[in-house]
Amino acid sequence: MLAKSSSSETDVRQEIDIGADGAFQTALRSLRTAVVMTDPRQADDPIVFVNDAFSRMTGYPAEEVVGLNCRFLQGPETDQATVAAIDAALRAGEGIETEVLNYRKDGSPFWNALAISPVHDRDGNLRHFISLQSDITAKKEAELELARTKADLEERIENQILDLQSALDQKTALLHEVEHRVKNNLQVISSIVLLKARRLKSPESRRVLQELAERISALSTVHRLLYTSGDVSRFDFAAFTHELIPELSAGLPLGQVELDLDVEPVSVSAAKAASLALLLNELVGNAVKHAFPEGRKGTLTIEIGKTEKGLELAVADDGVGFDGAVLHEGGLGRTLIDMLVRQLKGHLTWLDTKPGLRVEIVVPLDAEEIQFES
Repeated sequence: MLAKSSSSETDVRQEIDIGADGAFQTALRSLRTAVVMTDPRQADDPIVFVNDAFSRMTGYPAEEVVGLNCRFLQGPETDQATVAAIDAALRAGEGIETEVLNYRKDGSPFWNALAISPVHDRDGNLRHFISLQSDITAKKEAELELARTKADLEERIENQILDLQSALDQKTALLHEVEHRVKNNLQVISSIVLLKARRLKSPESRRVLQELAERISALSTVHRLLYTSGDVSRFDFAAFTHELIPELSAGLPLGQVELDLDVEPVSVSAAKAASLALLLNELVGNAVKHAFPEGRKGTLTIEIGKTEKGLELAVADDGVGFDGAVLHEGGLGRTLIDMLVRQLKGHLTWLDTKPGLRVEIVVPLDAEEIQFES
């Protein structure tokens, strides 16, 4: 429905007597646009003139409608709110533009676009209303069909979204179950390895198996975090760090080593989870076991954060440094760290800080990981 037009558009002030001006009526009669003239000075504002275009549009000849109020065009599905708006404008002596469902003489409905204007005489007295009318049924039906098509399309899209969400939920549930089973299996393997280590007489063999169990335990923690998180595609590296460090440092005498954690909330893709977990396990585990021998006191620092270069990980201590480190060139720990950094396409730096050792690793992040909320 159109809003009421401004007075400049609808307030037509004629300085002629329309009823007496035959030339003007002849001009209105010849218009291709339907024209209806009413007289608000008479009771019920009856029709006093219609042109031939109105008769062709509605099927009503002039002699059947003159003297009637225009409401005879209304029918069962005519919107009464629109009718009320028209009546209010006419009672106020104002014009209005709107669209209304009317009915022809044969009973068929059509959409009628109305532009009603008041007509005043030289003294400003309201003399008539002139209504220009157009059959816009084709336009209206096209609009309704477009609305139906849009509604149908929105319903289909909504159903597809629901189907996709259901499939995603099922996939997520399956991934959670897989992570849960992997975690349980890794815990069992770690327990078996530790049980075997306790039965070995060789200290070196026991040490190797215990380190292997620690690596397996780190992987188990990764899968547990993935299982308990809401998004199995995302790995909370900060949460993993806060869980791993106490486990690795539990064997140290109380008060021997002070932990300095500068760990920012960082999330990366789950594909990097295992490699990062093993890296941190090797670096921290080596520092805990070998940087502070014979009760030496010191500080172990772990720094994790995001920069423009990507994920930056640093593990530093003020212990014995390279002199006491077992991560010598060609050793298993050093080889594993080098391999994991290459796998992550990262950059590795070893620094002799005298005292102590500092290892810095930079891992590039893709666009999706950068957008991860912490």
